[in-house]
Amino acid sequence: MYTNLNPRTMGMNHHPFPVLLEAARQSGFRGIEVPAGAFETDAAAAEAGRVLADFGMRFGLIMAPADMYRIPDAEFPGRVREFGEWAHRARLAGCRRAYNHIWPGSNVYPYSQNFDWHCRRLEAVYHVLREEGIQYGLEFMGAKTVRDQFRYPFLHSLMGVVNLAESVSPEIGFVFDTIHWYTSGSRLDDLHYALRHVDRVVNLHLSNADSTRSREEQDDHRRALPGTNDTIDCAAIVGAFGTAGYDGPVILEPMSPTVDRYAGMTAPDAAREAMECLRAVMEQAGVEET
Repeated sequence: MYTNLNPRTMGMNHHPFPVLLEAARQSGFRGIEVPAGAFETDAAAAEAGRVLADFGMRFGLIMAPADMYRIPDAEFPGRVREFGEWAHRARLAGCRRAYNHIWPGSNVYPYSQNFDWHCRRLEAVYHVLREEGIQYGLEFMGAKTVRDQFRYPFLHSLMGVVNLAESVSPEIGFVFDTIHWYTSGSRLDDLHYALRHVDRVVNLHLSNADSTRSREEQDDHRRALPGTNDTIDCAAIVGAFGTAGYDGPVILEPMSPTVDRYAGMTAPDAAREAMECLRAVMEQAGVEET
């Protein structure tokens, strides 16, 4: 696996991409997220890929142009086409991964109707990304405080999004996120499924729970950095993924209050602190970057 700087999840997205890239390089990150829009031209994307290769780095994931499972139906076809254009340039830059989260409920559709609705959208997104050689993955959201916002419950576990993915194609993968895994129940069968299917894991997200709240009370927007409390053993999880042969990106996604602090720091200082956290986790896990 390789350390990846994701400015969007670190409160750093207000910095220009060249500043972020230099901060990531100086701090020792081996990867960085594809910037929004995936570059303006094919030539710019290819050049960005060459620059990263010269730095001994690679791109992480390409973000979607919108929340593909929340935008109105009328907007969806245009956004799919846009995603395909972004994916084309991301591929030229050397990116091979993308993902989207799945909301754990709906105020419109009961479960069965919502599942079918998601399948139709997922199939459209999957096919445009597949044409560009981009592996697509789904992320579940486990927090009860998020689930309780919806009238009709939906998927909120790893096996839930795996079931959705396989209803369209077994090539569709998933994200393993430590906080979502914890809030969905810390099921060991889910963890071991992921470890036995690391070829389908598009990203590994690390964050810790708020130690002042119970599992059911966790606020999805307030988290802690790995290693700051004993609620989630991120090092053990990283070690397990390393042993299983996971070779994709690993990012920090700590939310508030960490991202609020990083937003007020210089890009080099925030990247350096984030890298120190990731290094500590990986050293404790006995995992070396690949």
